[in-house]
Amino acid sequence: MTKRNPFAAIARGHDLAEVIVDATREPLLVLDPNLRVIAANRSFYRTFAVAPRKTEGRLLFELGDGQWNIPGLRKVLEDIIPKRRTVEDFEVEHEFGGIK
Repeated sequence: MTKRNPFAAIARGHDLAEVIVDATREPLLVLDPNLRVIAANRSFYRTFAVAPRKTEGRLLFELGDGQWNIPGLRKVLEDIIPKRRTVEDFEVEHEFGGIK
């Protein structure tokens, strides 16, 4: 009988999640429950012209010198998602300086 290493299974799951996030064409952020950035994909970094070191581990609303502190987005993330867990087709219009 072979013993399975639960840590190896977690590592495989983490690796798979990273591949999925990075393969997504649209800009994507992965947030923890406190709204800190766990990861972002290449498309996010390219679109918003930011580096991982200035993104990962930071609160979403602090990114880009506060340009992500958008009232409508904040309401959805802090008020609606904790109650409903999912939101579909939510769109926020916002002008990000320096982005084409």
